[in-house]
Amino acid sequence: MTTLVARLLGHDDYRVMPWKNGKGSTTELAIHPPEAGLEGFDWRVSLADVTADGDFSLFPGYDRSLMVATGRGMELSFEGLAAPQRLPGPGHVAAFSGDWRTHGRLLDGPVRDFNVMTARARLLHECEPIAGGPVEFVWEPELETLFCHCVAGTLVLKMAVSGEWQLEPGQSLCLQAEPGAEGLHSLMVIPHSRMTLGVVVRLRRL
Repeated sequence: MTTLVARLLGHDDYRVMPWKNGKGSTTELAIHPPEAGLEGFDWRVSLADVTADGDFSLFPGYDRSLMVATGRGMELSFEGLAAPQRLPGPGHVAAFSGDWRTHGRLLDGPVRDFNVMTARARLLHECEPIAGGPVEFVWEPELETLFCHCVAGTLVLKMAVSGEWQLEPGQSLCLQAEPGAEGLHSLMVIPHSRMTLGVVVRLRRL
């Protein structure tokens, strides 16, 4: 039988730290390994408040996803390496390389964004917004970690046998398995109302 480890996280568990380029600060929700710094981590999930247009920090060797959490959105450009990506409001996601020189332009005032970074040589990730209706995630705990975060409203998480959780704004749940886990599991993620916005990150080891 697979033993799952569920960590419910809140504001007291997060770390506020400067951006790598020194031009702002981010709230680190979780990082693996837990003792890692901004060099050499496997994966990292964070929130950042962006109040002005500017360049992103470089993270060579990492893949990134960014979801607008609050605000009227932003546009990312990559110095011609890829087409610009316009994110017109909460729930819109862009995926891009940490190797690229990336510039963010605010569309209409400050935004808060949700960020995921994974080491390209060791992991893959998917970042899926949750809004409007329930989503089922079938996952393989032996190889995958699920990280869930509630941005607005209430997010309900249900897993047969293992448990049920209710996330309020700012809370996160990290689901991992003990070593030696086998088989597939199903997690239902349910927005409590039409005002709910959440996000689920699937982190898969290569």
